[in-house]
Amino acid sequence: MRSLSSAGLVSLFCLASVLGGCGKAGSSNGSKSTDSRGVIASASDCASFGPEAVEACSRAIERAVNAHEASSTVYRNITACESAVGVNRCERAESGKYRARLSAFVVTIGSQATTAEPLYPVKDGGVGFQTASASKLLADDQSVPFSRLALSVAETQAGGKKRSAKSSPF
Repeated sequence: MRSLSSAGLVSLFCLASVLGGCGKAGSSNGSKSTDSRGVIASASDCASFGPEAVEACSRAIERAVNAHEASSTVYRNITACESAVGVNRCERAESGKYRARLSAFVVTIGSQATTAEPLYPVKDGGVGFQTASASKLLADDQSVPFSRLALSVAETQAGGKKRSAKSSPF
């Protein structure tokens, strides 16, 4: 399966953020939470934080994509990348080199700022993601809620393993 290029991801996120503001806004009750945190897989998932958070969340995701492109460890070939981060967990950068596949984001909607951090497949195949510094966010530990799309991506990357806990409300 061919991965989207980073430019394609940015375009997809921008389009999804525009569409994400339409329709029902997930489980929000209309009031802005001051410190909401969640794992999302696309800008359209920003609606999970409420309609007023969509724009700030989308901008934070764009910054996270730029950080991923600027600071990801790159490998000369697919074999070296897969050896470091796991089989089927790499993408080809515009430079022609390989890096860990950007898979999701952990987004924090705070009273002062909205931030997003790139997340990558868990190397050992667990259902979840890891940060660039290898801190794991697993779906089963429930420390941070996963959107339905993020959970689906995590399960797919884990080889079809299913999360044992019940579904996230967001």
